[in-house]
Amino acid sequence: MPAIRRKAPASTEDDVSTPPSTQNRRNRRQEDTPDDDDEVDEVGEEEHGSGSVAQLSKALVRYALACEYSRIPIKRQDVGQKVLGTHTRKFKAVFDAANSQLMDIFGMQLEELPNKGKHTMRQKRAAAASEGAPKSSNTYVLKNILPDEYRTRNIIGPGPEPPENEVDMEAAYSGFYTVIISLILLSGGSLSEGKLDRFLRRMNADRTTPVDNTEKVIARMVKEGYLEKVKETSGGEEIIDYMVGPRGKVEVGKEGVANLVRALYGDVTEDIEQRLKRSLGLEYGDVEES
Repeated sequence: MPAIRRKAPASTEDDVSTPPSTQNRRNRRQEDTPDDDDEVDEVGEEEHGSGSVAQLSKALVRYALACEYSRIPIKRQDVGQKVLGTHTRKFKAVFDAANSQLMDIFGMQLEELPNKGKHTMRQKRAAAASEGAPKSSNTYVLKNILPDEYRTRNIIGPGPEPPENEVDMEAAYSGFYTVIISLILLSGGSLSEGKLDRFLRRMNADRTTPVDNTEKVIARMVKEGYLEKVKETSGGEEIIDYMVGPRGKVEVGKEGVANLVRALYGDVTEDIEQRLKRSLGLEYGDVEES
């Protein structure tokens, strides 16, 4: 009996063979997929990587808080070196994002310090000789921007009490530089070293303070920008005047001095208010000016 040859089944691949056009499209999609993945990775790295605006702004917030704790001014050059690294072109975006976080979370903002004044004749001549608009300081400090209604004792409780027979050094220092800035501004913006010594003697602070000896405390205020110490020679004699420094203008300012005087007087009459405004060079009814 002759062997029966069975017809080989038709190839499954032939039955479901993919049309050339469909196959080509699929191949093209497979070739394109890696590029799309790379693009997604790049976007993810840009949004969440170490060089992203989000991460850099968080780093700037931490750096600003650390500097402010030590009363170190925040310089743009230092931000570039210590925070931005190779991403210095992102400064404005990072600065704005960090400021937004500081305002929303801490009730503070980065504020640029004014330049130091040109007080001596030499400084004034140099300023007159220089051309162009005055340059910005590119130096910042953190400023409290909480509204007055959120600065009450009911919301912001007192800090921990210092041990018995010890002074809260931070509070003592803040109070002392606020008083000296007030004396300078109420004296027309400048106070000679002799007059400052007389004021300090009246407060029994001409030699020592709860913080340290007076000379060291004044030197610290100059170093930290609360005061400016201006030296000028006239007729062979050295004259020393004190003025309010850049940090003092931002942190205290004329309105801060006005508030201190109002607190000391208690019930302030309209006459006292007008005299206070005139002494500080403020227009009556102004809210703030520094």
